[in-house]
Formats: sequence, structure tokens, C-alpha cells
Amino acid sequence: MLVSKNVDYYAGIFCFNPLDDPYHLERIERCLTSVIRAAKNTKLRIKVVVGLNMSMIDGEAKIVGVGNETVQKIEALCGDIEILEYRQTNSCSKGYSMLLEHGKLKTDASKIVVFADDYIIPFFWFDMMDLNFKNNQNVTFITPITSFVSQDNLRVNVENHPDWDVRVSNKGDHKKWNYQTIYGGVELKHIDDISKKFVKNGTIRWTGPPSFETTVFDRKLLESVGPIHDEYFFCFYDNDYFKMIQQKRFKGLIAKNCFAFHYGKGGTKSLFKETADEKYKNSPVEHKLLSDVKVWNRRWGESVKPWWGEK
Repeated sequence: MLVSKNVDYYAGIFCFNPLDDPYHLERIERCLTSVIRAAKNTKLRIKVVVGLNMSMIDGEAKIVGVGNETVQKIEALCGDIEILEYRQTNSCSKGYSMLLEHGKLKTDASKIVVFADDYIIPFFWFDMMDLNFKNNQNVTFITPITSFVSQDNLRVNVENHPDWDVRVSNKGDHKKWNYQTIYGGVELKHIDDISKKFVKNGTIRWTGPPSFETTVFDRKLLESVGPIHDEYFFCFYDNDYFKMIQQKRFKGLIAKNCFAFHYGKGGTKSLFKETADEKYKNSPVEHKLLSDVKVWNRRWGESVKPWWGEK
């Protein structure tokens, strides 16, 4: 088995955009460009790998795949960067799992991170993460702060740039984070400038909730915990993984000095529906999301109800 040697950090990026949604395509371009740029702007040895679900058959598979225009754009952006292609018609979470396992089995990287394609990082992101690990050698995972997410202890408020295409849901308080989505207009310099405001902050102990994308894991944690549970379609795979981490009593941090920009809820037609604010109810894959709830309850003995309402 060929293994990439002398790698410090493995950075996987999972992309999907089955309908070639132009808003999502812009997100992918910004994400890839930012990670590639950050990998080049450090003395650390970073291996960047892109994961693509090539399932493009009619029906449900299209929801978790990539369109032809998206594939062409990614190939042009990546150059000689490795692209992993796979075909999986029944799960979004398997893309993250594939990259996580690839980093563990195909490289000797001591740290592994997987990004969703709607994150942007500043040029100094890897150096900040590495500094946090060096200053806290007893921790095995570190999660950065971010924007427009539900986790209160990870979310930081960012001032919208005049160039951003900001849209809000037609429901509720438009000033709240969860009714706002950035559709476009975000430039890497905007994120660099925002990120610099946080670099003098410290770190705090991680106590939950989970945030799988952008969390940097130490290899020994991944080897001990194992792969992501593969029954989940879209929900709970991250909660499940962090449950297993807690069972192993691994220690983690939230890096208040390290920022990864997240575009916000929805913002792409490829996530199940035309509208961005209600991704689950009456969507083509609602039955799979209901199945995720059942899998979680079965595995962990809980009684979670579908929060978007049962059919």
C-alpha cells in the first residue's frame, strides 16, 4: 500500500453540487482556493485531497453527487492535487468518512482534518492550529470558531461585508444567525481580515456540541475511535462520532483564536429543495433523514424526535 510520507497535516475537502448550482459552485471555488493557499503559506507539510461523489443517476443519487460543470471547475482548480472519486448513492456522510480513512491509511500525517465545501479559511489557518496543538500537547482534537452555525460555543458574530449577497428567511427574526445565508460575494481577503481579529484570543476546553467539519484530529484518536458509523445519510454522523470520542475520554479544545468562515444555512438548491430555510420537511430525502433519527436512537438508547415535524 502506497503511503504519502513526511506529511504533517492531511486536509480533505468533500464537495457535492449535483445541480451545478452557481451559488454552491462559488462556495466550492472559494473553499478549495483558500485551503490550497493556506497549505502553500506554511512550512508545515500539508497534503490536500478532494473527495467527489460521482453518482449521477436519476433519483436520490443526484442529491449527493456532483454535476459536470462542478467536476470541470474542481479539476481546473486542483491542478496536481489528488482527487478521490467514489460512487455512493445513499449517503452524504460517507464522503467525510472516505476522506478521514484515506488520510489515516494513505498518509503518515499526524493531524487530519476534513472540510465541507462551504468553509473558507485564512492563509495562516494551519499555523494557528499547529501552534494550539504545540501549546496543548495533551489534547487530541481542536475545533475552530466559525460563523452561521447552531453551536453557541463555536459561533462568532461577523459583520456582513458590503459586497456580500446576504439573504434571509421569510420566517422569524431576520437578525438571528439561523435566518441568514451568504449566497456570494465573499473574497478570501474578507476572511483574512475577519480572522486576524481573533488571533490574540485563547482556547477553551471542548465540552460539546460536535462540529465535525474543520475539526483537526490527532492520528492516535482516529486510530482508536475508528471510522464514522456508516448507516447515517446526513444527520447525526458527527454527533455519533463525538459520542465515541467521549467514550474514549479524549480531550479536545475550542480554538477561539482560529476562525473558519461558514456560509450559513442552506444556500444551494442541491440540498434537497429549492428553498434554503427548510431543508428537511417534504424534501425528496426526508425518509432518509427520518431513518437517521431512528439509527441514532437505536445506537444510543435515546428518543429524539424529528425536529422538523413528522410526516
